[in-house]
Amino acid sequence: MKRVVESWLPARLGMFLVLSLVVQASLSDDVIQRASDLLQRMADALRSLNYEGTLVYSHENRLESLHLVHRYEEGQVQERLLSLNGPVRAVTREPDRVMCVLPDGHPISVKRPSGAGGLLNTDGIFPEQLGDHYRIEIQGAARVAGRDTEVVGIIPRDDLRYGYRFYVDQETFLPLKSDLIDSNGVSLEQLMFTAITVDTDAPAVPARVEAAGLRGAPAARVEGRWRFDEPPPGFQLVSQGVMDHPSGAAVEHFLFTDRLSAYSIYIEDDTRDGLRGSTHIGAVNAAGRQVDGYQITAVGEVPSETVEAAVLSARRVEKPSD
Repeated sequence: MKRVVESWLPARLGMFLVLSLVVQASLSDDVIQRASDLLQRMADALRSLNYEGTLVYSHENRLESLHLVHRYEEGQVQERLLSLNGPVRAVTREPDRVMCVLPDGHPISVKRPSGAGGLLNTDGIFPEQLGDHYRIEIQGAARVAGRDTEVVGIIPRDDLRYGYRFYVDQETFLPLKSDLIDSNGVSLEQLMFTAITVDTDAPAVPARVEAAGLRGAPAARVEGRWRFDEPPPGFQLVSQGVMDHPSGAAVEHFLFTDRLSAYSIYIEDDTRDGLRGSTHIGAVNAAGRQVDGYQITAVGEVPSETVEAAVLSARRVEKPSD
């Protein structure tokens, strides 16, 4: 009997391990599918519903109170964001322009970039495409603004990117709270509704276009004066172009993303007041250096190590390669 047990036990343990791995894989697929469903519904709700509420924004031991009005009419999104504490500040997003009122009362109106999202924007987050650099978790339930939510975590696997934790309303699928988190799940910034009114009768909008643009495929290669050797792991160039600086000078712009996090590189003629080294405002980090008479600046809501590596990756190309 002892020999029978000894011969049966390893086989039984082996089968148990195989079954455990199958179950774990199945659970992982279920989590990704559930997270995908929640994020799809959340993105659709953010665009299609009319809602209004008070939010608090927490960052660097500071707390700001905001009032947000979001309207979706005839296929267009309009938003108004008003600061409720400190100097009066307001931002209004129209279909083609963004208008700001600064603390001194001076208004500014700028053209709205094509495809730009609103304050709360989750378009293009596809969990099934993030596995190389993020871990997806359903992290239970919580109450936010007196409503029941399901918590979705998108946690970075390294220190080169940030992730998110979304508290998704179980009734409307709006994100009632969102945390920007590091690889340990520690919150760096929080945006949370303390009160919200939702119009659930607004018409639905078409489903999202599959991965494209900011969080989609790499941009087609365009011949130019710059190349980027060894950008931070996982980040790819997805768009590039030329912007007009207020001084009248042209600034080359390159956008890199890992399908969730993103940073921009700006290249312009060297200026004496250009950034040398690194700096940050909240979770937004920036780094700069000079190359061959040009100022290179990388900016993004990513860790400082990422923008520092980004500016070091830029190389001047004297003649476009074939």
